[in-house]
Amino acid sequence: MSRLRALLTLGAAGLLCGGCVAAAIPIVAGGSMAGKQIFGGDKKPESEPEPVAAATPAPAEPAGDPTATLTTPEARALALRLQASAAASKAAAPASAESAAASLQAYQSLWAYVERQVAARKAGEAVRSVVLAEGATLDAPRYVPCDAKPFAILFDLDESAAGSDPDARFRRWIGDGSDEVSAVPGAVEGVDALRREGVQAIFTSARRPSGNNAAAAMLAKIGFGEFVPGKTLILRGGEPPISGDQVRRTVAASYCVVAIVGDALGDFSDTFDAGDAARRPAAATETMVAPLWGAGWFLLPNPVRSTATPTTELPKE
Repeated sequence: MSRLRALLTLGAAGLLCGGCVAAAIPIVAGGSMAGKQIFGGDKKPESEPEPVAAATPAPAEPAGDPTATLTTPEARALALRLQASAAASKAAAPASAESAAASLQAYQSLWAYVERQVAARKAGEAVRSVVLAEGATLDAPRYVPCDAKPFAILFDLDESAAGSDPDARFRRWIGDGSDEVSAVPGAVEGVDALRREGVQAIFTSARRPSGNNAAAAMLAKIGFGEFVPGKTLILRGGEPPISGDQVRRTVAASYCVVAIVGDALGDFSDTFDAGDAARRPAAATETMVAPLWGAGWFLLPNPVRSTATPTTELPKE
């Protein structure tokens, strides 16, 4: 009965913008290079006809810079990006084709939902925040008002402790240049698309604020662009740590948070982890917040994944 009431409430509230055609994330398709070498000369055949006129020999490729023979700065920049991408792909732990497709599908769904919210606001329709207000419960949810505040999405960066590698998030931001991480398929393109629509991406983590600079550098290195510690990158660890709900409500005071992305229930509301563990599944599916899954609350792969070899070392701060 609670689920039925929740679905009826969702329909009446008009959370989704009906009739809008969702655009796919403008993902740049990449291709593999095979056959001839791009920066080296072709292999000389065993025999060749006598040339009619002497050919001008090709300039020797400078050692250590295979892009020097390219004629434009743009071509050299593209070649260097391709080299870096290939090197990163070799270094990263390979993901299965199914997991990569699932990640792309998930981030496409997120983008489609947010695109509908952007279209709804442009059409003058009311858009609701998905951050629970103080004092709200899962059975009686209330949300921080959106008013005319700019749009934002909250992304949690920490891998769930229930995952296969519970200390992975501690390895990510050691900050000594040895971090082994990559962006999951679709995440970088999704964040880029959001920014083009004027939607702010805000990343949060339970790491200590002392890791701000290392975390920001890591995000920039793998393609997410610039993040400002304390504003668009919020590390809430410390003594005592700041609760997830407090961070969400603080952000919602300045932004209309139209979506939250996480990989654990606690990334959406602390209430999930505060009650009886035996009732946790029912709290997610049999309460008045159930319609939010896929419609404001997105249980997705973390935008950043560790590619380091699993270790038994103690977590590093």
